[in-house]
Amino acid sequence: MYILGLNDSTSAAAIIKEGKLIAAAREERFNRVKFSDSYPMEAVDYCLGVAGVTLKDIEHIVFAWNPGHEIEPQDTMAAVRYHKHFLHYIPNNLLRHIGGDKSNKRITRIDERIEFLKGELNIHFIPHHYSHAASAFFVSPYEKAAVFTIDAYGDDITHQFFIGEGNNLDSVGKTMFPHSMGQVYAAITQYLGYRTNSDEWKIMGLAAYGEPEYYDQFAKIINFDKKKGELRFDLDFFTYYIWSPRRYSDKFIETFGSERYPNEELTKRHINIAASFQKRVEDIALDMCVYLAEKTKLNTLCLAGGVAMNSKMNGRILSETPFTKVWVQPSADDAGCSLGACFYYWNQILRNKRSFVMEHDYWGPGFSDTEIKEALDDSLVFYECLENPEKEAAKSISENKVIAWFQGRMEFGQRALGNRSILADARDPGMKEKINRLIKHREWYRPFAPSVMEEFQKDYFTTEFPSSFMQMVYPVREEKRAIIPAVVHKDGTARLQTVNKDINHRYWKLIDEFRKITGVALILNTSFNDNDEPIVCTPNDAIRTFFGTGIHELYIGNYRVVKSKQPAR
Repeated sequence: MYILGLNDSTSAAAIIKEGKLIAAAREERFNRVKFSDSYPMEAVDYCLGVAGVTLKDIEHIVFAWNPGHEIEPQDTMAAVRYHKHFLHYIPNNLLRHIGGDKSNKRITRIDERIEFLKGELNIHFIPHHYSHAASAFFVSPYEKAAVFTIDAYGDDITHQFFIGEGNNLDSVGKTMFPHSMGQVYAAITQYLGYRTNSDEWKIMGLAAYGEPEYYDQFAKIINFDKKKGELRFDLDFFTYYIWSPRRYSDKFIETFGSERYPNEELTKRHINIAASFQKRVEDIALDMCVYLAEKTKLNTLCLAGGVAMNSKMNGRILSETPFTKVWVQPSADDAGCSLGACFYYWNQILRNKRSFVMEHDYWGPGFSDTEIKEALDDSLVFYECLENPEKEAAKSISENKVIAWFQGRMEFGQRALGNRSILADARDPGMKEKINRLIKHREWYRPFAPSVMEEFQKDYFTTEFPSSFMQMVYPVREEKRAIIPAVVHKDGTARLQTVNKDINHRYWKLIDEFRKITGVALILNTSFNDNDEPIVCTPNDAIRTFFGTGIHELYIGNYRVVKSKQPAR
């Protein structure tokens, strides 16, 4: 049995076969529009191609929203009510995947479309937060766990608590729109001069350089009702739940001062507002987790939802709440709901036992050396074939070169985990500024992550719990901070990725070769893309981005491309 999962807010598709994931990808990687929210046409084609089936061979198609909730005529739902997920949206686009004269017939009435599709496809609409919860729990290594989802909204809901056990998820609490942490996060992002629904993580990075001067003000605005288990906000400070060009109100400006416009200078006030808000988000999340632990009597937690991408928050949850094991979906944002909808239908609706654990995030396209060589030849670049690319790459990194590393299947999530990565030496204190300015072309304060061999995690970090998906921030051991300054945040922490020898042997071997040269079992890792570009997908994407940035060398499959060796044109 094949189940195809779709999501089009952060557009993505995933496919499972007999309860096991075989492919998942974001539409942005194919159409090259970052955070694309179009129907995932190319991602669906990719998933079908990996499975070797057509759309008509799919037993169940699941969409990670319930469109009925999107058309409820409630005054407080004004901003949600006109969302595009109406009943016709998915059927209309699925028609484009079905070939033959019958599908090309012009069918204008919605009831005619649905009747036509009933004979062709089996479509199901899955509650959004159940899709998030399934993406976290049903693919986790835990048989029983508390589950916490939190985002902007989905089907009227902005956060939900569950107990997951076996092949079942039971809701034990939720918050209804418009009391939304994700929407408030977007409002603060806009207030500070950034784009909503794409730049929220900039606030987390900026916060490390400020002081929580405005914490008390945010504490009056953002709260968690510990008796009811619900988020509560002072809505007088926001406008996101009505149609407005901005998401914050005049009252917000009266309290915090005038908003920052894009490209305006960042002041200490802006930075302190980011720091204050970030700390309040973390503290609220801790309160919610303590409440959930007490309610469920469990010490294992699964997390998903856009707000769960806040790795600083996740690290504090592990260290400061009763939960001693925390598993965060690597695609915790809405893209992961395509995967979650599949497993929700397979496990909870069809009542199949769980048989899959998501040990890695490499579910996108991969390319053979033959395909890579063809792309290199077509690009008319000089390249060389290497017997040991891991050793050569490690040597280049140790010589303070910044390299691109393109190997295996592409990551599904937003974090590059060693298959579509830019790599560098974390020992160089100027490396962060160099990559931000010359390669990624982004803000000075944006941090970079360390990839550390799993065996050496305890040598560099105070927390031994693994972080294989780069979704947790841990304190760096004090004696190591001066050794790896390029990946250490201002507060002495880092957002690490632990690399397992068996899960990604080639990447593990590269770091091991670097360790043999330098004695340091850790390198700087960031996503292989330029600013405002999605992570590279194909060899052609890799070649184009390599030559458009300040990266010194490209290691692509078993080939190396060096800019200094290119022939004169």
